[in-house]
Amino acid sequence: MLGHNMASTTFYRILQFLLLGTFILGCFVTLFLMYGKPFISWLSGPVKSTVSTDRVKNLFSTKSDKNVTTVLIWLWPFGKTYDPSLCSSLFNIDGCFITADRKHYIKSDGVVIHHRDISPDLSNLPPFKQPSFQKWIWMNFESPSHLSQLPGIENLFNLTLNYRQDADIEVPYGSIVAAEGEEDFVPPSKNKLICWIIHAYGQAFGKYTSDQDYFPTIASYDITEKLYNPLSVGTVPVVLGPSRKNYENFISRDSFIHVDDFSSPKELADYLLLLDKNEEMYLRYFEWRQHFKVKKAYFWAESMWTLLYC
Repeated sequence: MLGHNMASTTFYRILQFLLLGTFILGCFVTLFLMYGKPFISWLSGPVKSTVSTDRVKNLFSTKSDKNVTTVLIWLWPFGKTYDPSLCSSLFNIDGCFITADRKHYIKSDGVVIHHRDISPDLSNLPPFKQPSFQKWIWMNFESPSHLSQLPGIENLFNLTLNYRQDADIEVPYGSIVAAEGEEDFVPPSKNKLICWIIHAYGQAFGKYTSDQDYFPTIASYDITEKLYNPLSVGTVPVVLGPSRKNYENFISRDSFIHVDDFSSPKELADYLLLLDKNEEMYLRYFEWRQHFKVKKAYFWAESMWTLLYC
């Protein structure tokens, strides 16, 4: 009987030890999962976009001439030509040759073709065989609703160049960049409460536009000069179109007013009137300018520079 009791006591002690050990191990694992750094990168969250500077630099890793990158502009955007030497003077780059002379086609590392200028029958595309080292670059700066579908171009291009963040070569209409030092920004004086900017209306003035015609023009990446130009001169833009979250991918959340933040046009109007009378609230929309500034794109010249990365 005594031996049986001793065996039972030993068994319970072992069981208590195992339970205590399991509890401690469980606590350790829980704490590790909560606070420890995971060994596998995908546990940490989304990976950054692969469209990086390094990737752009390697776009022309196989070139006809290792010392010079040659880019041929086959179709200028909307037929407007510019001096290709602007790239060198504006950005102080070397080792690049940008030309619109088609006799250089055979040795061009890249051939830039603007979508809106392609003929419907594709007859104005290069008629020559594409060298193995050469890349055709599809250039576009319009929203999807302003692009015509061109059957036959699906497999012609090697790279995309446009304002989209997922393009091979991203060229935005503008950007917010860090200032070299703390900026002493003073909001410009004004004599009007609101400035309503209308691009053009011509004979369309007074004609009703249905939602079906308007909403397809909204594109998540199509944040254009219509935002960056007013922002660059010190205004507080009142925006609509893409969501607030989408705008915040491009500019500071405290630099603009979004119509979706209000339940009605009257509520928006009341808020604007309040800002006009409350200087402290109004100046909050300029605090970001102490450390950042607006960078406007040079457009076609910058497109070429971004493309080359020389």
